[in-house]
Formats: sequence, C-alpha cells, structure tokens
Amino acid sequence: MSNRQDEPAGPAAAVPGFRPGFLEVGTLDQLPPGAALHVAVGAAGLALVNTDGHVVAIGDLCLRCGGSLSTAALAGVRLTCSRCGWQYDVEHGCVVGLPELAIERHEVRVDDGRLLVAIAALEPPPSAP
Repeated sequence: MSNRQDEPAGPAAAVPGFRPGFLEVGTLDQLPPGAALHVAVGAAGLALVNTDGHVVAIGDLCLRCGGSLSTAALAGVRLTCSRCGWQYDVEHGCVVGLPELAIERHEVRVDDGRLLVAIAALEPPPSAP
C-alpha cells in the first residue's frame, strides 16, 4: 500500500483532474475575455474575471454594498460594482483609490482549458496602486 505524501487520500483522490488545494470550477470557454462569472467556492462564492486572457478570482461581494461582483462591468483590470459604483483593481485585489481596502483573491490555474481555483486565499499584495 502506497502512502506517499504527494498523493491525496480519501474521496478526492478518485476525482479525475483533482489537484491538491485546487478546485475545478469551470472551463475557459465559459469565461471569454472581458467577462466575469460567479463560482461557488466557500460561503460567499468567487467572481472569476478574464482580463484579456488572464483569469483572476476575487471575492464575489462588494466591500461597500454587498452586491455581486460577478455582475459588475469590466474595463481592463477595473471592475465596477453595478449596485454602488465602487471600482476594484482585480490584478491587485483592492478598491481603486483606497488600496488599503483589499478584497479576497485566489490563485487560478488553467489546465487544458479547465479553470482551477485555489481553495486558500492569497495574501494581500505588499503595496497596491
């Protein structure tokens, strides 16, 4: 019986494409450039955002009004909440003009067209614009 540390144990080991620490949430075909998509990861979910081919994952709830950021308007790397108008820099995970207000960010990997999101959130960047 193998008990290697790099092999997951339990039910997740039997899931095709399982990567420790990552959850498959969809395909790149579902998220064209300039689009956002809600995915269920955790209690509030995440907004996946495709900024010209680069996919990022952020918390789906606006820090000001609680609106869904997956329904927000995207222009470049700026996401504008459709309810209150607050803007987020999705690359740095902060409110535009208020860099100390950071939103949860998760690592995203694209593997053969599949979108994989890290279960644990990334640390906030040391300095945001």
